[in-house]
Amino acid sequence: MDHKKTAKEVLNSVGGNDNVNSVIHCVTRLRFNLKDNKLPDKEQIKRIDGVITVVESGGQFQVVIGNEVPKVYEALLDTMGVKHGEQRAEEDQKGSIFSRFVDVISGVFMPVVGVLAAVGILKGLLALCTSLGWMTDQMGTYKILYATADAMFYFFPIILGFSAGKKFGGNPYLSAVLGAALVYPTMTSAFTDKTALSFLTIPVVLINYTSSVIPIIIGAFLAAKVEKIISKYAPASIKMFIVPFLTLVIISPIVFLVVGPIATIVSDGLANGSMWIYQLSPAVAGLVLAGFWQGIIIFGLHWAFIPILLNNVVTNGFDPINGMLFCTTFAQTGAAFAIALKSRDPKLKPIATSATIAGVMGVTEPAIYGVTLPTKKPFILASIAAGIGGAAAGSLGSTAYGFASGGVFGIPLFINPKGIDAGFIGFIISLVVAFVLAFILTYLFGYKNAKPASEIKVADVSKEEDKVVFSPLNGELIPLTAVNDEAFSSGAMGQGAAIIPRDGVAYAPFNGTVVTVFKTKHAIGLISEDGVELLIHIGINTVSLKGKHFTSFISEGDTIQKGDKLVEFDPEAIADEGYDITTSIIVTNTAVYTDIIMEATTDIHAGDQLLKIR
Repeated sequence: MDHKKTAKEVLNSVGGNDNVNSVIHCVTRLRFNLKDNKLPDKEQIKRIDGVITVVESGGQFQVVIGNEVPKVYEALLDTMGVKHGEQRAEEDQKGSIFSRFVDVISGVFMPVVGVLAAVGILKGLLALCTSLGWMTDQMGTYKILYATADAMFYFFPIILGFSAGKKFGGNPYLSAVLGAALVYPTMTSAFTDKTALSFLTIPVVLINYTSSVIPIIIGAFLAAKVEKIISKYAPASIKMFIVPFLTLVIISPIVFLVVGPIATIVSDGLANGSMWIYQLSPAVAGLVLAGFWQGIIIFGLHWAFIPILLNNVVTNGFDPINGMLFCTTFAQTGAAFAIALKSRDPKLKPIATSATIAGVMGVTEPAIYGVTLPTKKPFILASIAAGIGGAAAGSLGSTAYGFASGGVFGIPLFINPKGIDAGFIGFIISLVVAFVLAFILTYLFGYKNAKPASEIKVADVSKEEDKVVFSPLNGELIPLTAVNDEAFSSGAMGQGAAIIPRDGVAYAPFNGTVVTVFKTKHAIGLISEDGVELLIHIGINTVSLKGKHFTSFISEGDTIQKGDKLVEFDPEAIADEGYDITTSIIVTNTAVYTDIIMEATTDIHAGDQLLKIR
C-alpha cells in the first residue's frame, strides 16, 4: 500500500481539507469529524486501495484501514499540513449530545489506550509470575517492573489531563498540572491521615484522586474554556504567563471544592450501578452484552462504555464487564478461522487467514469487515457464540483486574493478583467456548463454497463456441469509437458497442450476476454465466445527475436472466438537462478474448444479438 496515495485519496474523497474539523485514529480506523457528512462518497472511498470499509456512527465518519492505519494517519496529517501531535479545535462541531459524548470519550482515551493495555498486560504477567512462584513481591526485579506497570494507573489524572487538554483545545500542560495537583503527595497524605483542609475558609472534601478518571476530564474541559476567555482579553505582552497563571488559580480550587466531590459521586454511582446490573444475573448480562458487543463496535459506540470499564477498575480494583466481553474477539476470530480453512476462494482465503492472525492479536476489524460481515451468516453465528461465551464468563465470575485490549496478550489481566482462581479458569473456558463454537457453527452452517470469483471471471478461450451478448436496449447501434467520451471511444476500458436509446428501459443482456450497481444508477456491472464481464453505462457524464431520472430494479449480487428489467430512465429529461444519452456497452475483460464482433446493423431491439465474443 502507498500510504501517501491512500491518505491523499481519502482526504479528497471526504471533501478535502476544508471539510475536516478534526481527525484521529484508533487501532484500525481513521475517525473524521466533518463539517458536512453529506460530501463524502462512500462507494468511492471503499474503492481506494487500502480501505476496508466506511462506517458512520456517533457523529464520526470512520474509514476502516486495518493494521496500516497509523502510517496512513501520519501521511494524512502531512497531506493536511497539520503538525504531528496537534489537532484542530472543534468548537463548531455539531451532532446529538450522545454523538458528541462518544466523540469526546474516543478523543480523550484513544491516545492512551495502547499504553494502558501494555501496562495492564505487564501487571497481569507479574501476577502470573508470583502465582507460579517465579517471583516474590519482595524481589527488586518485581518492584521495578510493578512500579513501571502501576505508575500509569497511579498517576492517571496527569496523563489523562494532558490527553483531555488536547482534545478540548486547551493547553495540555495546564490540564496535566491540574491532574498532578490531584495526586500531589501532600493532598494524598491529607486524605490518608484525615487531615482537615480548607480553601479561603471553605472546607475541602478530601478524596483520593489517584487513578481517578472523571474529575480531571471535567477539570480539563473547564480549564480549556477559561483559558480561551482569559486569552481573549489578556495583553499580548504578558499573555504567555498570565493566561496559565489565572487559569490554574481559578480552576484548581473549583476542581478540589466542586468538581472532584461531584465527579467522585458520579464515579461511585457508575461503579455501583454496573455492579448492581451485573449481580442481577451475571449469566444473562454476559449473554446480552457479549452477544451484541461486536455489533456495538461496528457502529463505534463502544467508546461510550470505556469510562465505565475504566472506572470500575480504578474504583473497585476490578471489572466484571470486560470479563464477559473479552471472549467476543475470539468468537469472530474462530469464525474467520473456519472460513480460512474451508474456503476455496483464492481471494477470500488469504484475507480470512490474515484476519485470523490479527484476531488472535486482538484486532478484529479485518475479521469483521473483511470476512464475517461480507459473508453475513458467520458474523451472526460468531455473535451467538460470543453470547454463550459471555454467559459462561458471567456465571463463572470472570473478572478483569486492569484495562485489557483483546487477544492473547490481554489474558494475563484476568489473573487475580492473589493468584489463579475460579474466575480465571471460567474466563479461559469462555474464550474456548466462544472460539470453538463460532468455528464449528461457521464451518458447518455459516459458509458454503461458491464457485471462486476468479474462476468465473476468467473466460475459457479454449472453447470454440462463441459467447453472445444481446442488446439491453432498443435504439440506434453505433460503433464504440463514435462515442463522445474518450474513456469509452479509445477502448481503454474494453471493446464493445454503443446504442442511442429510443426508450428508457435497459434489460439483462444474458444470464448471469449483478456485480455492481453504481449509487447514481447510471451504470451497471454484470458478469455472464460463461464469464463475460460487461459494463452498461447509460449516457455521458450522467453521474452528475446523482440518480435523478433513473430507477433501478436490481441490487449487487442478484442473479439475472436474459430479458430481466435492470433499470428505467427518462431519456428526454436527461437530454433536456444537457446530457448525451448514448449508452456504452463494454466488455471490460476484453483482454482474455481473441475477438469481439459488433453486429452489422444500425437499428437494434432489446434481445437482438449485439456482440459475438471469441
